[in-house]
Amino acid sequence: MHGVGGGKDDGSDAHDHGLNLGFGLDRLGLVTLAHPMMSAVAMLVLAAIAAMGLSALKVDDSLSELFRTETAEFRRYEEIDRRFPSSEYDVLVVVEGKDLLARPQLTAFRQAVVDLQLADGVNGVVSMLSARGRPDAKGYAAPIVPDTIPEGAVYEQVIRDLRSNEIVAGKFLSADGTLAMAVLSLDRETVVRDGARAIVGGIIDSLKKELAQSGLSVQVTGAPVMQLEIRNAVERDQMVYNGLGLAFGAAIALVFFRSLRMMLLAALPPVLAVVMSLGLLGWLGFKLNLFLNVMTPLVMVMGFADSMQMTYAIRDRLVAGDSARDAIAYAVRVVGPACVVAHATALVSFIALLFSDSALIRTFGQAGALATLVSFVAVIGAMPVLSLFVLGKSGASSVGDGNDRAMKSLARFVGHVVDWVTARPVAVSVAGLLLAGVFALVHSTLEPRYRLADQVPDREQALKATGRLDQKLTGANPVHVMIKWKDGQPLYEAKTLAVIAETHRVLETAAGLGNVWSLDSLRRWLKDAGDDGIVNVQRYVKLLPEHLVRRFIAKEETAVLVTGRLPDVDASQILPVVDKIDAALEPVRKANPGYEISVTGLPAIAARNSARLIKQLNEALWVAMALVAVLLGLAFRSVFVTVIALLPSLFPIVAAGTALKLGGEGLEFSSVIALVVIFGLGVDALIHFLNRLSREERVGEDPALAIRRARVLVGPAIILTTIVLAFGLGVTVFSDLPSLRLFGRVCSITLIASLFGDLVFLPATVALARRYWPVKAKA
Repeated sequence: MHGVGGGKDDGSDAHDHGLNLGFGLDRLGLVTLAHPMMSAVAMLVLAAIAAMGLSALKVDDSLSELFRTETAEFRRYEEIDRRFPSSEYDVLVVVEGKDLLARPQLTAFRQAVVDLQLADGVNGVVSMLSARGRPDAKGYAAPIVPDTIPEGAVYEQVIRDLRSNEIVAGKFLSADGTLAMAVLSLDRETVVRDGARAIVGGIIDSLKKELAQSGLSVQVTGAPVMQLEIRNAVERDQMVYNGLGLAFGAAIALVFFRSLRMMLLAALPPVLAVVMSLGLLGWLGFKLNLFLNVMTPLVMVMGFADSMQMTYAIRDRLVAGDSARDAIAYAVRVVGPACVVAHATALVSFIALLFSDSALIRTFGQAGALATLVSFVAVIGAMPVLSLFVLGKSGASSVGDGNDRAMKSLARFVGHVVDWVTARPVAVSVAGLLLAGVFALVHSTLEPRYRLADQVPDREQALKATGRLDQKLTGANPVHVMIKWKDGQPLYEAKTLAVIAETHRVLETAAGLGNVWSLDSLRRWLKDAGDDGIVNVQRYVKLLPEHLVRRFIAKEETAVLVTGRLPDVDASQILPVVDKIDAALEPVRKANPGYEISVTGLPAIAARNSARLIKQLNEALWVAMALVAVLLGLAFRSVFVTVIALLPSLFPIVAAGTALKLGGEGLEFSSVIALVVIFGLGVDALIHFLNRLSREERVGEDPALAIRRARVLVGPAIILTTIVLAFGLGVTVFSDLPSLRLFGRVCSITLIASLFGDLVFLPATVALARRYWPVKAKA
């Protein structure tokens, strides 16, 4: 009996092939097939338990989690979070208008600020309205902008004083007077209790209400707003990607199999894998985040890749006249072992992520490893039972006569490609090696990149507001210098204040940061007023609102913050600034050994750690490639397989890297994780071909014949699964999250390059290698 496209497939090799490729794990399918009712009940119970776990899934929208490491640097960042109002709870309000400083607009702005101070979850507000004039004879410093805004010449003087005030100019009001910023400090407990969506939504509603008739535009940004937008995007993407990925996979199966039952066979195991995987993650307390957001399409395409191979094999035997049970058993015995190895290679890729210093990346690796195991159970364990119930007793009616044009055309196309390639093995192999070498060189020049904006939806208001702050003020991303000293040493003494002043000066002059805030800001203001003595500084600190004082003085008065702001640029541009700050502070540290002075804040941590973490991930990719090559050699008990697997495994990775380079991009977290994960998934096609080739090769026969038989028998399914994989992960290009769009783009490029390597370079290298490494008789 000839299979689709003319490949000989009489089913005998399911028994006479002595190689136990799946190490016996594929027999799980035979066990469930032998006990279908018991297996079905167990499967339904597990699915129901998993479905309950779905409701336990939460979203982790932390911006700092990516850089969480067991290092002194991150512990310092966490210390700031504990001792000072965290910048992760600051909402920045950006108000713009060419008439911003006109009396009606300023009145509207003032009323909006007053309302914000009374809003739920807001601890306090700092804006240009917080600025005060010089103290009078009794020491009282009146607000520059009074409660009742004056008119005429008095009003003009208020505006002049406001624009020239050191605390306001360039910090809360742009030089041209058209943009103002207000900083809202949120109450952490209220945000945790009521949720960021309610708090931020209330703030936005209040602003729109007060400024609606003013002609002023308003946008909000800051960590809480970004986190909310990330959360919304993650939840929205989950629904979109689940639907699109499943719909496309089902449509492909229906078009090429021309059978609703065959389509169900291909689609149901991935759906079960998704439900069980996400349910398990929910029960184990995992949270969806920027990386785990792609877990659903990953699990779906991982399951679909192997379920399509199983379905194709079942269909082939049904066309040959086998009963449903015999066809399913054949698929388990022939395709099942390759599915075991394919899942094992994907598992290796995820395990490689466990060695990252980043807690977020390790969590992604753990979740991916668990999902891989669940997908294996769904495909090998559950699919035989599903197939038995879907196909019925005979199953022959499920596929008609098998003469569908689409599948036959695909098989003929594969046959033509293989014939052309195997007729020119030297030229194609050399071309593949040269291309891989050139692409590898290009890939090696990729530089690590990280930018906060790439982790946040870029079609929402947070990034637009941040961009306005970058352009009109000095940026929105805080860089902190924390100064600590020994217990018992007073804050209000000349030495401590001098250290604070010198640190403040370093941030302004040596680093060129703008919007620098510290206790020295108050002291400078008092100096302009005529009295910056220690007693007077202490007295005015007590007059300030508590929420404002805690922004730069710890409650215990044993630590202070000096804070500046940076624009949102790539970490490689921030790192020189952070290094410059550290170097400029070194003389201050040496002159004051009793003080611990450290640079921290999310931009500083990102600048220092992003390049290192990305390099670690890139190194993990090469380690995973080596481990997979060894794993394939062990699984097939063949050094030949280890060598042959190198080119088709390497080519798609370096091809994707070259595409990134040509696009002017570098290695980002999302792109390098895409390469690590898709390498594990893309090698699936390689495994199924090698599995089939090992069954088709005959001693003394022309290797081209075995290559053609193997490729024609598995090639159509490989093409279909690659299309499904590329689309299932490629739909992320429609995400509002730039990091996920990049992930989807890299996945699609890698998978397409993988298909090229499997269809063109792999047959050529096998044909060439077999000239010098002939097939030996099986023991």
